[in-house]
Amino acid sequence: MRDENLQFIYRLKREGIKYDLSTMREFDLHFGSPHKEFKSVHITGSNGKGSVSNMIFNVLRLKGKTGLYTSPHLVDFNERIFLQDRRISDEEIEHYIDLYRDYINNGRINKRNPTFFEVTTEMAFQFYRDQKAEYASIEVGLGGRLDATNILTPIVSVITRISYEHTDRLGTTLEEIAREKGGIIKQGIPVVTGEDKPEPLKAIKRIAELRSSIYLNSYEYTKVSGIKVNDTGSRIWITTPTEEYKIDLKLIGNFQVDNARTTITALESIDENISRKEVEKGLSNARWPGRMDVVRTNPLVILDSSHNPSAAQTLSRSIREIYQKKPLLVVGMLSDKDHFSYLHNISTCADDIILTTPEEPERKVDPEILKPMAEKTFRNVMVIPDPIEAYKEAIKESDFVVVTGSMYLVGAISRYLGEDMSPFRK
Repeated sequence: MRDENLQFIYRLKREGIKYDLSTMREFDLHFGSPHKEFKSVHITGSNGKGSVSNMIFNVLRLKGKTGLYTSPHLVDFNERIFLQDRRISDEEIEHYIDLYRDYINNGRINKRNPTFFEVTTEMAFQFYRDQKAEYASIEVGLGGRLDATNILTPIVSVITRISYEHTDRLGTTLEEIAREKGGIIKQGIPVVTGEDKPEPLKAIKRIAELRSSIYLNSYEYTKVSGIKVNDTGSRIWITTPTEEYKIDLKLIGNFQVDNARTTITALESIDENISRKEVEKGLSNARWPGRMDVVRTNPLVILDSSHNPSAAQTLSRSIREIYQKKPLLVVGMLSDKDHFSYLHNISTCADDIILTTPEEPERKVDPEILKPMAEKTFRNVMVIPDPIEAYKEAIKESDFVVVTGSMYLVGAISRYLGEDMSPFRK
Protein backbone atom coordinates (compact mmCIF):
# COMPACT_ATOMS: atom_id res chain seq x y z
CA MET A 1 0.00 0.00 0.00
CA ARG A 2 1.27 3.49 -0.82
CA ASP A 3 2.17 5.11 2.49
CA GLU A 4 0.87 8.52 1.41
CA ASN A 5 -2.62 7.04 0.94
CA LEU A 6 -2.84 5.64 4.46
CA GLN A 7 -1.24 8.76 5.93
CA PHE A 8 -3.89 10.84 4.18
CA ILE A 9 -6.65 9.33 6.32
CA TYR A 10 -4.50 8.99 9.44
CA ARG A 11 -3.99 12.75 9.34
CA LEU A 12 -7.75 13.13 9.66
CA LYS A 13 -7.33 12.09 13.29
CA ARG A 14 -6.12 15.63 13.84
CA GLU A 15 -9.62 16.83 12.96
CA GLY A 16 -10.69 15.19 16.21
CA ILE A 17 -13.95 13.49 17.08
CA LYS A 18 -17.13 15.22 15.96
CA TYR A 19 -20.22 14.60 18.08
CA ASP A 20 -22.61 15.09 15.20
CA LEU A 21 -23.97 12.53 12.74
CA SER A 22 -24.84 15.03 10.02
CA THR A 23 -21.40 14.92 8.38
CA MET A 24 -21.45 11.11 8.34
CA ARG A 25 -24.98 11.04 6.91
CA GLU A 26 -23.98 13.45 4.10
CA PHE A 27 -20.81 11.46 3.39
CA ASP A 28 -22.71 8.17 3.25
CA LEU A 29 -25.49 9.63 1.09
CA HIS A 30 -22.97 11.03 -1.39
CA PHE A 31 -21.63 7.53 -1.99
CA GLY A 32 -25.02 5.89 -2.36
CA SER A 33 -25.96 4.93 1.23
CA PRO A 34 -24.12 1.58 1.16
CA HIS A 35 -25.13 0.79 4.76
CA LYS A 36 -28.64 0.02 3.51
CA GLU A 37 -27.48 -2.85 1.30
CA PHE A 38 -26.77 -5.48 3.97
CA LYS A 39 -28.31 -6.66 7.24
CA SER A 40 -26.38 -5.44 10.25
CA VAL A 41 -26.03 -6.26 13.92
CA HIS A 42 -24.93 -3.18 15.87
CA ILE A 43 -22.93 -3.70 19.09
CA THR A 44 -21.86 -1.26 21.80
CA GLY A 45 -20.79 -1.47 25.44
CA SER A 46 -17.79 -0.76 27.66
CA ASN A 47 -16.51 -4.33 27.99
CA GLY A 48 -17.21 -7.33 25.78
CA LYS A 49 -18.42 -5.52 22.66
CA GLY A 50 -15.47 -6.73 20.59
CA SER A 51 -15.88 -10.34 21.70
CA VAL A 52 -19.64 -10.29 21.06
CA SER A 53 -19.11 -8.68 17.64
CA ASN A 54 -16.66 -11.46 16.86
CA MET A 55 -18.95 -14.25 18.04
CA ILE A 56 -21.91 -12.92 16.05
CA PHE A 57 -19.70 -12.64 12.95
CA ASN A 58 -18.51 -16.23 13.32
CA VAL A 59 -22.08 -17.53 13.47
CA LEU A 60 -23.54 -15.37 10.69
CA ARG A 61 -20.69 -16.22 8.31
CA LEU A 62 -22.06 -19.77 8.31
CA LYS A 63 -25.36 -18.39 6.95
CA GLY A 64 -24.01 -16.06 4.26
CA LYS A 65 -21.24 -13.67 3.31
CA THR A 66 -20.63 -11.61 6.47
CA GLY A 67 -18.52 -8.61 7.39
CA LEU A 68 -16.88 -7.72 10.71
CA TYR A 69 -16.03 -4.10 11.49
CA THR A 70 -14.08 -3.38 14.70
CA SER A 71 -11.64 -0.82 16.04
CA PRO A 72 -8.93 0.00 16.74
CA HIS A 73 -6.61 -2.40 14.98
CA LEU A 74 -3.78 -4.13 16.82
CA VAL A 75 -1.17 -4.49 14.07
CA ASP A 76 -2.46 -3.45 10.63
CA PHE A 77 -5.24 -1.12 9.53
CA ASN A 78 -6.73 -3.93 7.40
CA GLU A 79 -7.79 -5.80 10.57
CA ARG A 80 -10.63 -3.33 11.06
CA ILE A 81 -12.54 -4.61 8.03
CA PHE A 82 -13.03 -8.36 7.58
CA LEU A 83 -15.32 -10.11 5.14
CA GLN A 84 -16.05 -13.80 5.49
CA ASP A 85 -12.56 -15.37 5.42
CA ARG A 86 -10.33 -12.43 4.53
CA ARG A 87 -9.54 -8.88 5.50
CA ILE A 88 -9.77 -5.94 3.13
CA SER A 89 -6.69 -5.83 0.89
CA ASP A 90 -4.19 -2.98 0.51
CA GLU A 91 -5.38 -2.45 -3.05
CA GLU A 92 -9.01 -2.18 -1.97
CA ILE A 93 -8.11 0.32 0.75
CA GLU A 94 -6.23 2.43 -1.79
CA HIS A 95 -9.23 2.28 -4.14
CA TYR A 96 -11.55 3.73 -1.50
CA ILE A 97 -9.09 6.39 -0.33
CA ASP A 98 -8.67 7.55 -3.95
CA LEU A 99 -12.44 7.55 -4.30
CA TYR A 100 -12.93 9.70 -1.18
CA ARG A 101 -9.96 12.06 -1.57
CA ASP A 102 -11.69 14.90 -3.49
CA TYR A 103 -14.78 14.73 -1.28
CA ILE A 104 -12.64 15.02 1.86
CA ASN A 105 -10.53 17.87 0.51
CA ASN A 106 -13.60 19.79 -0.67
CA GLY A 107 -15.21 19.28 2.73
CA ARG A 108 -12.24 20.85 4.48
CA ILE A 109 -13.07 24.20 2.89
CA ASN A 110 -16.20 24.45 5.02
CA LYS A 111 -14.86 22.29 7.88
CA ARG A 112 -17.36 19.58 6.91
CA ASN A 113 -14.86 16.91 5.99
CA PRO A 114 -15.33 13.43 7.54
CA THR A 115 -13.00 12.37 10.35
CA PHE A 116 -10.67 9.37 10.31
CA PHE A 117 -13.28 7.11 11.93
CA GLU A 118 -16.06 8.32 9.63
CA VAL A 119 -13.88 7.50 6.61
CA THR A 120 -13.00 4.01 7.88
CA THR A 121 -16.67 3.36 8.71
CA GLU A 122 -17.84 4.43 5.26
CA MET A 123 -15.06 2.33 3.72
CA ALA A 124 -16.33 -0.73 5.57
CA PHE A 125 -19.94 -0.09 4.55
CA GLN A 126 -19.02 0.46 0.91
CA PHE A 127 -16.71 -2.55 0.85
CA TYR A 128 -19.50 -4.77 2.20
CA ARG A 129 -21.93 -3.44 -0.38
CA ASP A 130 -19.48 -3.81 -3.25
CA GLN A 131 -18.66 -7.36 -2.19
CA LYS A 132 -22.38 -8.18 -1.85
CA ALA A 133 -22.26 -9.05 1.83
CA GLU A 134 -25.51 -10.36 3.29
CA TYR A 135 -24.68 -9.51 6.91
CA ALA A 136 -22.25 -7.38 8.89
CA SER A 137 -21.39 -7.36 12.59
CA ILE A 138 -20.61 -3.72 13.37
CA GLU A 139 -18.88 -2.60 16.55
CA VAL A 140 -19.42 0.95 17.77
CA GLY A 141 -16.26 3.04 18.04
CA LEU A 142 -17.14 5.28 21.00
CA GLY A 143 -20.39 5.61 22.94
CA GLY A 144 -23.21 4.93 20.52
CA ARG A 145 -25.69 7.77 20.06
CA LEU A 146 -23.36 9.99 18.03
CA ASP A 147 -20.95 7.33 16.79
CA ALA A 148 -20.41 7.23 13.02
CA THR A 149 -21.78 3.69 12.86
CA ASN A 150 -25.13 4.87 14.22
CA ILE A 151 -26.52 5.72 10.78
CA LEU A 152 -27.35 2.00 10.63
CA THR A 153 -30.79 0.54 11.12
CA PRO A 154 -29.79 -2.96 12.28
CA ILE A 155 -31.80 -6.13 12.68
CA VAL A 156 -30.84 -6.10 16.37
CA SER A 157 -28.99 -3.70 18.65
CA VAL A 158 -26.70 -5.19 21.31
CA ILE A 159 -25.40 -3.50 24.46
CA THR A 160 -22.79 -5.40 26.45
CA ARG A 161 -21.62 -4.58 29.96
CA ILE A 162 -21.26 -0.91 30.86
CA SER A 163 -18.64 0.65 33.10
CA TYR A 164 -17.04 4.04 33.67
CA GLU A 165 -15.19 5.17 30.53
CA HIS A 166 -14.70 8.39 28.58
CA THR A 167 -16.60 10.23 31.31
CA ASP A 168 -15.67 13.58 29.75
CA ARG A 169 -17.70 12.61 26.69
CA LEU A 170 -20.26 10.03 27.78
CA GLY A 171 -21.22 11.21 31.27
CA THR A 172 -20.10 10.71 34.84
CA THR A 173 -22.67 8.14 35.98
CA LEU A 174 -23.45 4.65 34.71
CA GLU A 175 -26.96 5.81 33.84
CA GLU A 176 -25.63 8.68 31.72
CA ILE A 177 -23.15 6.40 29.96
CA ALA A 178 -25.95 3.88 29.33
CA ARG A 179 -28.10 6.60 27.78
CA GLU A 180 -25.34 7.40 25.31
CA LYS A 181 -24.85 3.74 24.45
CA GLY A 182 -28.60 3.20 24.35
CA GLY A 183 -28.68 5.74 21.54
CA ILE A 184 -28.11 2.84 19.12
CA ILE A 185 -31.60 1.47 19.94
CA LYS A 186 -33.82 2.07 16.90
CA GLN A 187 -37.59 2.37 16.62
CA GLY A 188 -39.17 -1.09 16.66
CA ILE A 189 -35.82 -2.93 16.48
CA PRO A 190 -35.05 -5.50 19.23
CA VAL A 191 -32.38 -4.61 21.77
CA VAL A 192 -30.38 -7.21 23.69
CA THR A 193 -28.20 -6.43 26.69
CA GLY A 194 -25.66 -8.39 28.70
CA GLU A 195 -25.84 -5.91 31.57
CA ASP A 196 -27.16 -6.63 35.07
CA LYS A 197 -26.47 -3.45 37.08
CA PRO A 198 -29.62 -1.46 38.01
CA GLU A 199 -28.39 1.99 36.94
CA PRO A 200 -27.59 1.26 33.28
CA LEU A 201 -30.52 -1.14 32.96
CA LYS A 202 -32.91 1.62 33.97
CA ALA A 203 -31.71 3.80 31.11
CA ILE A 204 -31.66 1.00 28.52
CA LYS A 205 -35.16 -0.20 29.42
CA ARG A 206 -36.52 3.35 29.26
CA ILE A 207 -35.12 3.97 25.76
CA ALA A 208 -36.40 0.59 24.56
CA GLU A 209 -39.85 1.46 25.89
CA LEU A 210 -39.88 4.89 24.22
CA ARG A 211 -38.84 3.36 20.90
CA SER A 212 -41.23 0.38 21.06
CA SER A 213 -38.30 -2.02 20.93
CA ILE A 214 -38.44 -5.57 22.25
CA TYR A 215 -36.06 -5.71 25.23
CA LEU A 216 -34.16 -8.90 26.08
CA ASN A 217 -31.66 -9.34 28.90
CA SER A 218 -29.27 -12.26 28.39
CA TYR A 219 -29.17 -13.00 32.12
CA GLU A 220 -32.95 -13.44 32.11
CA TYR A 221 -33.27 -15.07 28.69
CA THR A 222 -30.52 -17.70 29.07
CA LYS A 223 -29.48 -20.09 31.80
CA VAL A 224 -26.12 -21.79 32.21
CA SER A 225 -26.88 -25.39 33.16
CA GLY A 226 -23.23 -26.45 33.22
CA ILE A 227 -19.77 -24.99 32.80
CA LYS A 228 -16.19 -26.21 32.75
CA VAL A 229 -13.50 -23.53 32.47
CA ASN A 230 -9.80 -24.22 31.99
CA ASP A 231 -6.71 -22.68 30.42
CA THR A 232 -7.81 -23.54 26.87
CA GLY A 233 -11.39 -22.23 27.01
CA SER A 234 -14.77 -23.32 28.29
CA ARG A 235 -17.34 -26.02 27.76
CA ILE A 236 -20.74 -24.48 28.39
CA TRP A 237 -24.29 -25.76 28.44
CA ILE A 238 -26.69 -22.88 27.79
CA THR A 239 -30.46 -23.15 27.62
CA THR A 240 -32.97 -20.65 26.24
CA PRO A 241 -36.78 -20.82 25.98
CA THR A 242 -36.41 -22.53 22.60
CA GLU A 243 -33.06 -24.34 22.48
CA GLU A 244 -30.28 -26.12 24.36
CA TYR A 245 -26.68 -25.47 23.36
CA LYS A 246 -23.47 -27.33 24.13
CA ILE A 247 -20.59 -25.03 23.26
CA ASP A 248 -16.85 -25.62 23.21
CA LEU A 249 -15.66 -22.05 23.49
CA LYS A 250 -11.95 -21.60 22.84
CA LEU A 251 -11.92 -18.06 24.21
CA ILE A 252 -10.42 -18.07 27.70
CA GLY A 253 -12.05 -16.54 30.78
CA ASN A 254 -15.33 -16.75 32.65
CA PHE A 255 -16.36 -13.39 31.19
CA GLN A 256 -16.54 -15.02 27.75
CA VAL A 257 -19.36 -17.20 29.04
CA ASP A 258 -21.38 -14.02 29.63
CA ASN A 259 -20.47 -12.81 26.14
CA ALA A 260 -21.66 -16.12 24.67
CA ARG A 261 -24.99 -15.71 26.48
CA THR A 262 -25.40 -12.21 25.05
CA THR A 263 -24.54 -13.50 21.56
CA ILE A 264 -27.05 -16.35 21.74
CA THR A 265 -29.79 -14.01 22.97
CA ALA A 266 -29.09 -11.63 20.08
CA LEU A 267 -29.09 -14.40 17.48
CA GLU A 268 -32.37 -15.84 18.76
CA SER A 269 -33.97 -12.37 18.61
CA ILE A 270 -33.61 -12.14 14.82
CA ASP A 271 -35.55 -14.06 12.19
CA GLU A 272 -32.66 -15.53 10.20
CA ASN A 273 -33.34 -19.26 10.65
CA ILE A 274 -30.06 -19.91 12.50
CA SER A 275 -29.75 -23.52 13.67
CA ARG A 276 -28.39 -24.80 16.96
CA LYS A 277 -25.48 -26.45 15.14
CA GLU A 278 -24.57 -23.20 13.39
CA VAL A 279 -24.49 -21.36 16.73
CA GLU A 280 -22.37 -24.08 18.34
CA LYS A 281 -19.95 -24.25 15.40
CA GLY A 282 -19.67 -20.48 15.03
CA LEU A 283 -18.94 -19.90 18.71
CA SER A 284 -16.40 -22.73 18.71
CA ASN A 285 -14.62 -21.11 15.74
CA ALA A 286 -14.44 -17.68 17.39
CA ARG A 287 -10.97 -16.29 18.00
CA TRP A 288 -10.28 -12.81 19.32
CA PRO A 289 -6.61 -11.76 19.15
CA GLY A 290 -5.35 -9.71 22.05
CA ARG A 291 -8.15 -10.69 24.43
CA MET A 292 -6.99 -13.21 27.06
CA ASP A 293 -4.91 -14.49 24.16
CA VAL A 294 -2.30 -17.17 24.87
CA VAL A 295 0.48 -16.47 22.37
CA ARG A 296 3.26 -18.55 23.95
CA THR A 297 3.25 -21.55 26.28
CA ASN A 298 6.91 -21.74 27.32
CA PRO A 299 7.08 -19.27 28.90
CA LEU A 300 3.34 -18.73 29.20
CA VAL A 301 2.51 -15.35 27.64
CA ILE A 302 -0.99 -13.85 27.58
CA LEU A 303 -1.94 -10.68 25.73
CA ASP A 304 -5.05 -8.86 26.92
CA SER A 305 -6.32 -5.47 25.81
CA SER A 306 -8.15 -4.55 29.02
CA HIS A 307 -7.75 -0.83 29.62
CA ASN A 308 -10.38 0.27 32.15
CA PRO A 309 -10.83 -0.64 35.83
CA SER A 310 -13.79 -2.96 35.22
CA ALA A 311 -11.91 -4.92 32.55
CA ALA A 312 -8.84 -5.08 34.80
CA GLN A 313 -10.97 -6.56 37.56
CA THR A 314 -12.39 -9.16 35.17
CA LEU A 315 -8.95 -10.07 33.80
CA SER A 316 -7.49 -10.38 37.29
CA ARG A 317 -10.34 -12.62 38.41
CA SER A 318 -9.92 -14.89 35.39
CA ILE A 319 -6.17 -15.23 35.97
CA ARG A 320 -6.70 -16.11 39.63
CA GLU A 321 -9.40 -18.66 38.84
CA ILE A 322 -7.67 -20.41 35.94
CA TYR A 323 -3.96 -20.30 36.79
CA GLN A 324 -2.29 -21.39 39.99
CA LYS A 325 0.48 -18.78 40.02
CA LYS A 326 0.94 -15.04 39.76
CA PRO A 327 2.17 -13.51 36.51
CA LEU A 328 4.68 -10.77 35.90
CA LEU A 329 2.65 -7.94 34.37
CA VAL A 330 3.80 -5.69 31.53
CA VAL A 331 1.53 -2.64 31.53
CA GLY A 332 1.31 0.51 29.42
CA MET A 333 -1.58 2.97 29.44
CA LEU A 334 -3.08 5.94 27.61
CA SER A 335 -3.67 9.37 29.11
CA ASP A 336 -7.48 9.26 29.09
CA LYS A 337 -7.75 6.22 31.40
CA ASP A 338 -8.27 5.87 35.15
CA HIS A 339 -4.70 4.83 35.91
CA PHE A 340 -4.83 4.34 39.67
CA SER A 341 -8.07 2.31 39.65
CA TYR A 342 -6.78 0.16 36.80
CA LEU A 343 -3.50 -0.58 38.57
CA HIS A 344 -5.27 -1.23 41.85
CA ASN A 345 -7.65 -3.75 40.26
CA ILE A 346 -5.04 -5.58 38.21
CA SER A 347 -2.73 -5.87 41.23
CA THR A 348 -5.06 -8.45 42.79
CA CYS A 349 -3.54 -11.11 40.49
CA ALA A 350 0.15 -10.09 40.62
CA ASP A 351 2.93 -8.76 42.83
CA ASP A 352 5.37 -7.65 40.14
CA ILE A 353 4.96 -5.22 37.27
CA ILE A 354 7.00 -3.70 34.44
CA LEU A 355 5.65 -0.33 33.29
CA THR A 356 6.22 0.59 29.67
CA THR A 357 4.88 2.77 26.84
CA PRO A 358 2.07 1.96 24.36
CA GLU A 359 2.68 2.74 20.69
CA GLU A 360 0.27 5.69 20.56
CA PRO A 361 2.23 8.95 20.24
CA GLU A 362 -0.54 11.39 21.14
CA ARG A 363 -2.03 9.70 24.22
CA LYS A 364 0.73 7.51 25.64
CA VAL A 365 1.57 7.96 29.31
CA ASP A 366 5.16 8.19 30.48
CA PRO A 367 5.58 5.06 32.65
CA GLU A 368 7.47 7.13 35.20
CA ILE A 369 4.18 8.91 35.91
CA LEU A 370 2.52 5.57 36.64
CA LYS A 371 5.33 4.35 38.88
CA PRO A 372 4.26 6.09 42.14
CA MET A 373 0.73 4.73 41.71
CA ALA A 374 1.98 1.20 41.03
CA GLU A 375 4.27 1.30 44.06
CA LYS A 376 1.20 1.64 46.29
CA THR A 377 -0.15 -1.76 45.21
CA PHE A 378 2.73 -3.85 43.78
CA ARG A 379 5.69 -5.38 45.57
CA ASN A 380 8.18 -4.83 42.75
CA VAL A 381 7.88 -2.09 40.12
CA MET A 382 10.26 -1.66 37.18
CA VAL A 383 10.15 0.92 34.38
CA ILE A 384 11.34 0.00 30.88
CA PRO A 385 10.01 2.63 28.43
CA ASP A 386 10.56 0.62 25.24
CA PRO A 387 7.72 -1.95 24.96
CA ILE A 388 9.75 -4.59 23.14
CA GLU A 389 12.59 -4.34 25.65
CA ALA A 390 10.03 -4.55 28.45
CA TYR A 391 8.62 -7.74 26.94
CA LYS A 392 12.07 -9.26 26.48
CA GLU A 393 12.95 -8.55 30.10
CA ALA A 394 9.65 -10.01 31.30
CA ILE A 395 10.06 -13.36 29.55
CA LYS A 396 13.62 -13.54 30.82
CA GLU A 397 12.52 -12.96 34.42
CA SER A 398 9.31 -15.01 34.59
CA ASP A 399 7.70 -18.16 33.17
CA PHE A 400 4.27 -16.44 33.24
CA VAL A 401 3.81 -13.01 31.65
CA VAL A 402 0.65 -10.98 31.02
CA VAL A 403 0.84 -7.94 28.72
CA THR A 404 -2.07 -5.55 29.24
CA GLY A 405 -3.27 -1.98 29.85
CA SER A 406 -3.76 -0.80 26.26
CA MET A 407 -4.64 -2.19 22.85
CA TYR A 408 -1.71 -0.17 21.52
CA LEU A 409 0.72 -2.01 23.78
CA VAL A 410 -0.82 -5.38 22.92
CA GLY A 411 -0.60 -4.42 19.24
CA ALA A 412 3.10 -3.62 19.53
CA ILE A 413 3.88 -6.98 21.11
CA SER A 414 1.63 -8.82 18.63
CA ARG A 415 3.52 -7.20 15.77
CA TYR A 416 6.88 -8.12 17.32
CA LEU A 417 5.77 -11.74 17.73
CA GLY A 418 4.27 -11.96 14.23
CA GLU A 419 0.86 -13.01 15.55
CA ASP A 420 -2.02 -13.98 13.25
CA MET A 421 -4.81 -11.40 13.63
CA SER A 422 -7.60 -13.48 12.08
CA PRO A 423 -10.89 -13.38 14.04
CA PHE A 424 -11.58 -17.07 13.42
CA ARG A 425 -9.79 -20.39 13.79
CA LYS A 426 -8.32 -21.77 10.60
